Formats: sequence, C-alpha cells, structure tokens
Amino acid sequence: MRKITGKIVIFIFFTLVVIVGLFIIPSVDTKTPDQELKVSGLVIKFEEGTTESEVKTILENCSISMYRLDYDVEDIADKYYIKVENNKNITIREELKSATDVKKGDYDIISISEQAIDDENFLEMLDKNDIQLKKFVWCYISFDNKSKDWIPEEDAVKIKNELKMNEKVLNVFLNSLEG
Repeated sequence: MRKITGKIVIFIFFTLVVIVGLFIIPSVDTKTPDQELKVSGLVIKFEEGTTESEVKTILENCSISMYRLDYDVEDIADKYYIKVENNKNITIREELKSATDVKKGDYDIISISEQAIDDENFLEMLDKNDIQLKKFVWCYISFDNKSKDWIPEEDAVKIKNELKMNEKVLNVFLNSLEG
C-alpha cells in the first residue's frame, strides 16, 4: 500500500510541477537581432492643405532626421475623406454605411471612395449636412541611414505614436521589411 501511495504522491507532485511551470514560465523574447521586425518607412495621411514644409517641420519635431520624403503621393487608394463632428457621426455613418477611420479630437475622419464622389445622392448628403469633401495629403517616408535603410519596429512605433499626436496627421502606417 505504501508503494502505491508513494507512486501516487510522486505522480501528483510531478504533475503539479509541470502545471505550475507552464503558468509561471517568464516570458522571454526569443527573437534574435536578425529576426526583429525592420521598418523601412512610414506612410502618413496628412490633413488637406498640409504643405511640404509643414510635413518636414512635423518630422523634425518627432526627431526623424535621416529620411527621404515623397510628398503628396497620388497612387494611393483612399484619396478623399470627410471630417465629421462626433455628435453628428451616427447620422452620417448611417447615411454612408461607413465606419470611422480615425478619431481626431472632436472629429471622426471617414475615408470616401472615388466612386462616391461622383454620386449625386452622396454629394447632396454632404451638402445637406454642411460637410466638405477633402483630399488626403499622403506622404511616404523612407528611412535613409548610411549604415542601414530601416529602423527597429519598437522605434518606429514610438515615432508613429508621436506623429499621431499632431493635429495635421490623420493616420500613420508602418512599412515593414521581411526580416
């Protein structure tokens, strides 16, 4: 009887150790430096009317120094948007059957397709609600350092978050390299 009880105790002890070990294993970053996500650039949606010199000033204020700027890139799908006050958003969203792209202060920014801008009903809805159709200023920022043409994802996310704090920046996307 003691042999069986001893085996049961050892089995239970071993099972508990395994279960506890699964729950308390510290999270270890298993990425090596070669496996880290590399960000080659940023794609940024700016508010309509943002000039190239304003873009450069915004980038400098976010400590982005080594980059190449492609200003007002035209070949991006979402070209148009509307800026809607938060309290009007429900009505507009129902009429558009669209979701908010991003919230910016007291406003929601909603991307509009090129097909919609040719739709008379859509244009009447904008007019009825006193909403202006605007055009994004898209910019592509390529990181251009002499030793490498990328930055670590962690640094890029910090820059992205800092850029999004600027009122003229509507959204920021990371352009990643295969690592």
